[in-house]
Amino acid sequence: METLTIEIPDKETKIVKQILKKFNVKIIKTEGTKIPNALTIKTIEDARNGIGIEGPIGDIRSFINAI
Repeated sequence: METLTIEIPDKETKIVKQILKKFNVKIIKTEGTKIPNALTIKTIEDARNGIGIEGPIGDIRSFINAI
């Protein structure tokens, strides 16, 4: 099984759903839940641990100044 995320303009949703249902495609609506990729997760973890910058992130201002 393969999962695809397809963004469709609102005005075209009805026709696309009809076509997909004709081919027995299961439609699952998500509410904008995005899962970061492995590189993003690693970068966030490193930043929280102070790796790659001067120290752990204390607040957004100090983080922005560090980069």
